[in-house]
Amino acid sequence: MNLIEIKCPGCKSAIWIDPSDGRIVDHKSADHKKADLGDFIKSQKNRGSLLEEQFKKAKEEKEKRKQKLEEDFKKAKEHPEDLEGDYQSPFQWD
Repeated sequence: MNLIEIKCPGCKSAIWIDPSDGRIVDHKSADHKKADLGDFIKSQKNRGSLLEEQFKKAKEEKEKRKQKLEEDFKKAKEHPEDLEGDYQSPFQWD
């Protein structure tokens, strides 16, 4: 008797089906590791420090971008003739 084995990609369990009549011959559930509360708490603490570092880095990058934009604006305000392109005041538009 040739059986067809089908494995679940999600839970890793398997079933064997008899192709002649389509009935399930056998089933094997996947062995799952029981969750440990201590491991979960440790992982959440590690995750918290990682999130804090990412937040701090994002905040520093935002400040750098803000400072650069302010410098560019100040430079453009002091020397408008240095701007690239053919700028025309909106009040001069037809």
